[in-house]
Amino acid sequence: MSTGNLKLLFALLLGCLACFANARWLRGTRDLALAMNIIDQVYVESTEDDRLYQAAMSGMLQSLDTNSSYISEDQLQSFQSLFEQEFAGLGVGLDGPPRRPHLTVVTTIFNSPAYRAGLRPGDVIARVDGEDVRHRTTEEMTKTLRGRVGASVTMEVERDGEVFERTLVRERIEIESVIGDRRREDGSWDFLMQADSRIAYVRIELFGEKTAAELRTAIEQCHPKPEGLIIDLRDNTGGLLLAASEICDMFLEDGQIVTTRGRDQIIEDEILAQPGSILPERTPIAILINEYSASASEIVAGCLKDRGRATIVGTRSFGKGSVQNVIPLEGGRAAMRLTTAYYYPPSGRRIHRVNPQSPDGDWGIEPSQDCTIRLSDDELEKTIERFRQRSQPQDSTDSTEGMSTGGDPGLAVDAQLLRAFEIVERSLASPNAAVEASEAKAN
Repeated sequence: MSTGNLKLLFALLLGCLACFANARWLRGTRDLALAMNIIDQVYVESTEDDRLYQAAMSGMLQSLDTNSSYISEDQLQSFQSLFEQEFAGLGVGLDGPPRRPHLTVVTTIFNSPAYRAGLRPGDVIARVDGEDVRHRTTEEMTKTLRGRVGASVTMEVERDGEVFERTLVRERIEIESVIGDRRREDGSWDFLMQADSRIAYVRIELFGEKTAAELRTAIEQCHPKPEGLIIDLRDNTGGLLLAASEICDMFLEDGQIVTTRGRDQIIEDEILAQPGSILPERTPIAILINEYSASASEIVAGCLKDRGRATIVGTRSFGKGSVQNVIPLEGGRAAMRLTTAYYYPPSGRRIHRVNPQSPDGDWGIEPSQDCTIRLSDDELEKTIERFRQRSQPQDSTDSTEGMSTGGDPGLAVDAQLLRAFEIVERSLASPNAAVEASEAKAN
């Protein structure tokens, strides 16, 4: 057989294999379309094609892992606004059925329409624009309360057995992702701790597009410059990988921050720190985590722990060590959130927990030695209440110059924060001991 005929035969073989692969792929797509058509024609109740399509997409992605999902057109704007850190709405955080019996206010954003209208945590939202909403879910009401800037919403609110009505106008709301020790009278945050003004406290609520810049500004605006730092990542379920790596870079001069590995453990990306940290290398840092600290929170805690840069206090983190890409669908009106890689801290240990329901295995970020502290339900309630109180504007005459917990008697309520505070304060009293401890953690 001539060389030319061999080439032709090889090309035909490749074409046949491609057609076979295509046929297998198209067969599944064809059967899915056939099933949807049969359901549409003969199912006992009438159906909607969009609902069937969304159910098929959701089921396919949910079968992969708990973090892959279909984001519908209705959900996409809310999903994007979280990481963009702004939305059009009222600035009220809600919780409702099934966790609570009625739709309840849990927080209001400072100087938002809800805040100025006097809504407070614990208020029950009974009616919105005349409709009874007490038993509506949080997701449903979040969608209802967001909308066009300038449009009004009338609420009927129940508080301590009394009912009153408020009309609120939607505004462009900016989400604070970095908050401090307590809110000043003018609404700004004081990041220097009331218990010891040498130590800065920052609580990161989420890792969004503006978070790294917010954190840098918070630390740079501290006067005097902080000698120690506490980063609170409790209940922070994550966000953008870029934001987490930028924050790690603020406290490192060089070396690895995180790597991501895709299928077959192939390294897809390695993120390295660049020279120029925001605080001196010997500045003691404590990081607070709990069982709800996940994803980007674990990147920060894992990196700074492995690099000997921070002491970790609290309880073992959630164990979400996977990376999701958001892929546009339907011309950008919807999206697919797909797990494409796992991330690894500098130690190289995989921290992802494959089965979120199982406590077994080596996963998550563990607190440093002798720094595991659990809060009882009662302690947790008191900690949340302390946080709520300090989120309200404080009288400008409050002291900020205490050099012990005597400057902030309420600090003792939060045992995890108290331990972090004591660790940093002890390091300030004995700088050489802090350096030795840091070197020991690194080794």
